[in-house]
Amino acid sequence: DGVALSLIYVNGALDKAVTRGDVESGDDVTANVKTIKAIPLRLHGNDFPDSFEVRGEIFMPRKGFDAFNDERVEIGEMPFANPRNATAGSLKMQQSAEVARRPLDNYCYSLLGAEGRFATHSDSLKALRSWGFKTSNETAVCQSINEVIAFIEKIGAKRESLPYDID
Repeated sequence: DGVALSLIYVNGALDKAVTRGDVESGDDVTANVKTIKAIPLRLHGNDFPDSFEVRGEIFMPRKGFDAFNDERVEIGEMPFANPRNATAGSLKMQQSAEVARRPLDNYCYSLLGAEGRFATHSDSLKALRSWGFKTSNETAVCQSINEVIAFIEKIGAKRESLPYDID
């Protein structure tokens, strides 16, 4: 559970990062996103489209969130209520150097602008990983709705043991 993000790449380099915002217009958070180590500034390889969009989620893992909040309390600042609020607030900051200090992470889950290039969504995720993007290990290729339901139940049962919050 974090902040939805669109990453635009042109010729293998991060060009723009935008939040979903109010669904009509998002916030340009490119400068801050460039400080997040999990986001590739330049892609690996050379088999990517000239221009494409990757959708993902910026989040703060629980362990990092707890340490971050402990540090805030120690210096007399109010702790954040939850990792999602801390993440959203971080992306809107004016000082990118401060954003770089925060324990932000990212998983990408969708590739746009490469239609017809991959036979399956799973193949597109493999390509994203080969280009340097992080994707969740909590995935499954399902052949039926029953397999989808079983996967959802499996993740639901693991919810509390995951290192990050989920919806």
